[in-house]
Amino acid sequence: MTPEQLRALLEQVVAQAAAAGELPGAAQAGPPRGPIFRPTDPRVAGVVADWVTPVAQRWSPQLGLEPRDLARVLAQGLTLQKPVAAVEVAPNGLIALTLEDEARSDIVPLVLEEQDHYAFPPGERYRELVEAPGSRGPEDPLRGAQLAHARLCRIVRNAEAVGVERRASARLAELGHVTERQLLVAVADLPQRLETHAGDPVQQQRGVSDLGALADAWDHPVRPELVGSRPQPVHGARLLLADAVRLVLRNGLSRLGAAAPERM
Repeated sequence: MTPEQLRALLEQVVAQAAAAGELPGAAQAGPPRGPIFRPTDPRVAGVVADWVTPVAQRWSPQLGLEPRDLARVLAQGLTLQKPVAAVEVAPNGLIALTLEDEARSDIVPLVLEEQDHYAFPPGERYRELVEAPGSRGPEDPLRGAQLAHARLCRIVRNAEAVGVERRASARLAELGHVTERQLLVAVADLPQRLETHAGDPVQQQRGVSDLGALADAWDHPVRPELVGSRPQPVHGARLLLADAVRLVLRNGLSRLGAAAPERM
């Protein structure tokens, strides 16, 4: 799910709560504008949720409620939504959201369908850029993302060479390992992150580099590890994930004026 889809889900919960009298009538105007969902920080030990939102903290003064009281109402409504697996409320009113595996992995077919436009502003699309080999040194902020893109290209080539197939029917819900979950959420968040920091190349570079770092941390096999073994459904799902992340890195690099080499 994308941040926009999560907002729509929250707006539905708010409308229902306002109609039931659980929230003030002013809540019918909807939550504050701007980004309200962000990925959880993967560096924090013990964190297993996918997304966090400070919407209760930002919105409660306008509604005359305490952040935690508003968060509890929102959390109760969110737990009843089909795409949501779990909701937690912190003492300060921060809401942490965990999605069902199927809902989280829906971002993969979306990326593949919009592969030349994903993570670009409206009206823009991917264009191939070429750079001289070695033109970006080890300290360049985008070199890590370029290396991650080249690694994913190699993973895709090797998987296809041994018969792993891209199938629309792949069981993407099997992408439930923590590193896969982090990748899926980061892919869903990158367009919002780039747009939020439009005009700030340092923060935009960091967004693409962070996705590259998560891609490098993902090391699950995309092809059979034993010679002669047949590919399993999970291999096909991981192949689609690798291809989707590759495309998003490619587009992010292109948007920032950097090449996305297939070999480095």
